[in-house]
Amino acid sequence: MKKIPLRINFGRTVLFGDSIQENTNPRWLFLHGAGTSDRKRFEQLRILLADVGVGSCSFDFIGHGETGGSLIGSSLESRAAQTAALIDSHAVSRPLSIVASSMGGHIAIKMTESHEIENLVLIAPAVYASQAHSIPFGPIFTEVIRRHFSWRETDDWEILRNYKGNLLIFEAENDQIVPHEVIERIYDSARDARSRALVVVEGATHSLAKWLDERQDSLRGIVEMIHGLHQSTDKAHGGTIRVESEGQGKGSTFVVEFPA
Repeated sequence: MKKIPLRINFGRTVLFGDSIQENTNPRWLFLHGAGTSDRKRFEQLRILLADVGVGSCSFDFIGHGETGGSLIGSSLESRAAQTAALIDSHAVSRPLSIVASSMGGHIAIKMTESHEIENLVLIAPAVYASQAHSIPFGPIFTEVIRRHFSWRETDDWEILRNYKGNLLIFEAENDQIVPHEVIERIYDSARDARSRALVVVEGATHSLAKWLDERQDSLRGIVEMIHGLHQSTDKAHGGTIRVESEGQGKGSTFVVEFPA
């Protein structure tokens, strides 16, 4: 396993990231969320995935981590452009898959409009009102997204209706940031996806990646699920994905089936 630094030019800024891979460019891109998050949030997950042959790359959005700089002047629109710049730099190979958490989930959904995304894995994902997309981060942005049910006025629902790949959503049972209705509507909107699965992580909070880092058994379960998607893609797009459960509160079993 090799960890290779990435430097992506974005206007006057250099986006800093890294690639964890074997001998070829990775096909999985990880997008972190807002607040104090950065690409290190996914490091344990990415290393475990690399151990089973799933290479990945990630980077720090402007205002975060090694990229640094100020959030002032940046926006959701800018984050989407930053992500597109990395994809178009060929730091990741095709078919491309994305794992994204929180605010990164909105950016990942946006990427399906302009890029073919084979697998979309959303971890406690957030969506935002269409009005907020181009507003610079700051007081006005915060005012817009804090309006009651503002997230219902997003174009993400229409984008997801056109998504044809595999969708896997991890919902934190005790998420105090993203309402269950958001998760449910993300799932319902992607009705034409090749496959859909929603897994509720019992006891987890919104900072799901951090929560998983502290619970290795749960983290390895996530690794198995993503590895299953990766294998499904490798088998000529012929697999199907489903989640089995005996009922609420009894856990879920993630099943990837391949054609004979």
